[in-house]
Amino acid sequence: MMLAFLYDKRLTQPELLHAFSGCILTTGPVTACSVLLRWGNPEGPDNVSRAVLNRKQPLKNSLDKEKVFEILKLNRIRRPRFIAPGPNSPYPLMGKWNNQTSGGVTEALIQTFDKALASGADFFVEHVNVIKKYNIYFFDLNSFWVTKKVAVKTSAPHSHITPSWVYEQIPPDLDRDTVKTCLLAQRAIYILGLDFGMVHAAIDIRGRPVILDISPVPVLPFKAVNLFSEHAKRFTADIERTETGSDSLMENGILLGADPEFMLRHPETGRIVYPSEFLKMEGPLGYDERSENREGRFFPLAEVRPAPDQCPLRLTKKIREILGMAASLIPPDIEWLAGSLPFDKYQIGGHIHFSNININCRLLRALDNYLAIPLMLIEDPGKSSRRRRQYGWLGSIRPKPHGGFEYRTPGSWLVSPEMARGCLCLAKIVATDYRSLTRDYFTDIELQRAFYQSKKYYFYDIFHEILEDLRKTQLFSKYAAYLSPVVDLIKSGGHWNETSDIRKSWGLLPTP
Repeated sequence: MMLAFLYDKRLTQPELLHAFSGCILTTGPVTACSVLLRWGNPEGPDNVSRAVLNRKQPLKNSLDKEKVFEILKLNRIRRPRFIAPGPNSPYPLMGKWNNQTSGGVTEALIQTFDKALASGADFFVEHVNVIKKYNIYFFDLNSFWVTKKVAVKTSAPHSHITPSWVYEQIPPDLDRDTVKTCLLAQRAIYILGLDFGMVHAAIDIRGRPVILDISPVPVLPFKAVNLFSEHAKRFTADIERTETGSDSLMENGILLGADPEFMLRHPETGRIVYPSEFLKMEGPLGYDERSENREGRFFPLAEVRPAPDQCPLRLTKKIREILGMAASLIPPDIEWLAGSLPFDKYQIGGHIHFSNININCRLLRALDNYLAIPLMLIEDPGKSSRRRRQYGWLGSIRPKPHGGFEYRTPGSWLVSPEMARGCLCLAKIVATDYRSLTRDYFTDIELQRAFYQSKKYYFYDIFHEILEDLRKTQLFSKYAAYLSPVVDLIKSGGHWNETSDIRKSWGLLPTP
C-alpha cells in the first residue's frame, strides 16, 4: 500500500507512528506514492501522489489560527467574533496565538485590558458562554469519533468538590444538539479544505452550535488512533483501485433528485402571492415549510419535488409535468418567478439530491468547483450576492432521511427548461466522474470572497479550465448538447432573467 505519512515530530503521537508502521513514514518531502497524508507537515509538493489528505495550502491556512477565524467569518460559520481589546471591551476575552506548530500555548482566557496588553497574543476573540462542549474528529466528512465534555463523578462530600471535567465518547446522533453541532463542524472543516482534523465546538446559551477552534493535527484519543489509521488505509485502497481501472462507471447507479423553489407575484401590485393558498404542503408539488414571520400561516415558497431518476433528461421531464400540474392549481393571472432572489429578503434555491453515492470531500469539492462556479456565472450577480448572505454557501449539504444528501449551494434554475436541463446534466457528470475533477480554486480565500460577492470576472478564465476538464469526462459527449445553453450564456457574459414569468419559458402560459 503506497500511503505516505508525512509528519511533524513535534505534533505526532507515538501511537500514530505505530498505527501507520506499514506505510511510508517520513518527515521530509515525498517523491512518489498513491496517497500523501500530511500530519501537520506542509513540506514538499502535493503533485507527487494521486490524492492528498490535508493538502499543502489548506494545511498552512489551518495552522494559522487567525486565518482559520477569517475563513469561518467569510463563510458565515458561527464562531467567536474578533475583538480589538480596549479598556471597555467585554472581558473576559480569549487570547489566541497563530502558529499551531510552535508547541507552546495556543489560547488563554484574558480577564483584563492590562493582561491583554501583556499577553503577547496574536489576536483576540470574544469569550462565548456555552452549555455544552464537543470535540468532533473527522475523516473525509465522516465524524468518526465524537466526545462531549462531562463532569467527573465523585463520591467526595459536595463541600470539598473541585469541579473536574473529561471528554466522554458519544454517538454523533446522540441528540438534536449533537447532530446540529456535527453538521456545522463538518462544514467548517470542509471549508478550510481539510480532509481530516478535529473541531472543538459547542452549544451556546441560546441553543446555537458554534465553532470554537479547529486543528488539522489533533491529539487523538487512544481508542481513536487505530480507527483513524483504518480510515486512511481504506481511502488509499479506494484510490489504488481507481488507478487500476477496477471501478466501473457509476453512471447507472447514481440517482438524481431535486426540490427547486419558485415564488408567485401579483401582476398588478407586484406583491407576493402565497402558494399555501392554492397548494398542499406535501407531495410532488407543495410549499416549503418556512413561513413568513414564523407565524405558521403564510408560506411564500413553492417547491417542485420530482421522483428521483438516474437520467437528468427524464428528471427534467418530470419537473415539466409537475409545473403543468401547478398551472392547473394556481390562478392563471399570477406570475411565477425563479432565480436567486425574486423578492427582497426571500432567497430561493435549486437543491439537487444525490442517492446511491456517499458524500466525501472530493465529491463535494467537485460540486463546488465544477457545478457551483458555472451556475454562479449564469445567475444575476446582484441578486446572487445578496442571496448568499443567507443561503447558497460553498459546501452546503444536508443528509436526507432516505440516504444520500442534497446539495444546497445553487440558486433556483427553474428559470427555463434549458437552464434546468443543463444544470441537472452537469450535476450528473460531476457526480459520476468526480474522481477525475480535481481542481479546487477555493483554497484561495480571495476566490471564496469573489464567489460570495458574485464577482464573475474572477471566474471567466477559470471556467475555460473547468470546461476542458469536463470535456474529458466519460459522460460529457452524451450530454454536451444539453449543456450548450449554459456554456453559451457564460461565454456571452450574460445571466438568466429572474424577473420574467417562468411559465413563458416552460410553455405554460394560458392561451388567450
